[in-house]
Amino acid sequence: MISFAANLVRIVIVLLVVRLVLRFVAAVVQGYQGAPRREAATDMVRDRVCDTFLPRARALVAVVNGREEHFCSAKCRDRARRLITT
Repeated sequence: MISFAANLVRIVIVLLVVRLVLRFVAAVVQGYQGAPRREAATDMVRDRVCDTFLPRARALVAVVNGREEHFCSAKCRDRARRLITT
């Protein structure tokens, strides 16, 4: 005859396994229904002052020395303009 404690341990283990399976199924269903779509690859540009790459949409654009340049911040943009004048 199996003891009460052994039966209790089996029940707890079965309940844990059932819970894990249900959570897995719920996550899979949620993933198929509401998973946010990943953005397409973003076009990156380089700030030549600090050598940082950033998305084109976030870059500051300025004409420096007759060329369109991309910068990560106003500080880098201003530094590039100062380098040209000196």
